[in-house]
Formats: sequence, C-alpha cells, structure tokens
Amino acid sequence: MPLKLPDLFRTFSNQTRIEIVTMLMDNFLTASEIASLLQIDLSTVYRHLQQMKKLGILTSGHLHGVERFDFSSPHIFRMLDEAISFITELKGFKPISCSEGICSYYLGGELDVIEPDQLLDMRGESCPIPDIQARKTLENMNPGEVLLVIVDYPLSGERIPVSIQKEGHEIIKKISDKYGDIKIYMRRRENA
Repeated sequence: MPLKLPDLFRTFSNQTRIEIVTMLMDNFLTASEIASLLQIDLSTVYRHLQQMKKLGILTSGHLHGVERFDFSSPHIFRMLDEAISFITELKGFKPISCSEGICSYYLGGELDVIEPDQLLDMRGESCPIPDIQARKTLENMNPGEVLLVIVDYPLSGERIPVSIQKEGHEIIKKISDKYGDIKIYMRRRENA
C-alpha cells in the first residue's frame, strides 16, 4: 500500500515518533539505543520504528546481527527541517544580538564569564525545534562567534551538544540551573 500524504502527516503528529526520528537525524541507531536515549520503553520504540518502516519512512539494515534504523530518503529529513523552519518563523524565534549588554539584562545579570555574541531562547519548545534552530543560527553566524542557547527540555540539552559537535562547532560550556534551564555555550567553527 503506497504512503499517502495524510498518512505521513498523521505519523508525524505523534511527539514520540518525532523524538524517535530526531534521534535518527544524526545517527544510524538500534531500537535499544533510541529507547535508552529517550528513556522510554523499548517495545514502544520498536513498535513506532516498525510502523514507520512499514510506511516507507524508515529503512533498516543489520550490522553484526543487530537491526539499525535510518531514513529511507533525505526528503524526510528535509521535510522535517522545513516544517521546523516554518514553525520557528511563525513563532518569531530569532536569536538576540548580545550587543550593548542586552543579554546580561535578558538573563537577569547572571551572564557567565563567557560573553555570547547571540542568544537563542528555546525554552518551552521540544525536540527537534531547538536542535535544528541552534544549528541554523550557528550557520548564519561569523566564524569564532559564540552562541548561547537556553532550553528547558532535557532531551534538547543532550542532543544539541552532540549534533553541534558533529558539525565541527565547539561546545564551550553546558550549565544546568536549579530551575531546569540548560544553558549551552557554543562557538561557530572557524572553517566555514
């Protein structure tokens, strides 16, 4: 049975499936690895993976007798990326330029020793929006500039440093405060 557009959108209307697919954006993972990273039941993860594989969204291969999952097409990744860009644009998420002390004021004077060039506040958003927005913001910055991303979704706090480092950027510091905010300082790679 060929996949129809309503089926595709229905599949991605589930936050757990979006989080599972987000895990696959950077890695070729097993169901166990995804379940561990997301801290959810293995059978739930496997059921979602198999459903998306049956629809043709995902593919899998066996490596050393273990099934690993990946996107069946780069179009799926680009579709998610564009959807996130659309949502980000609608919500007006834009980095704040930290000139003239605005970031110090914005953070209530709690600016760390590291002075960011831009601040991206993604509190209240869940994966994969903060992850992709952080990558896009860094790509639009000058080499060597520092971005401070603030999230309150623990999975984003784990994923952002991993995906940023894979793209060659530097994670300077990651701080979690008592309120559940995670501040991630990162430097744009020099070789653009």
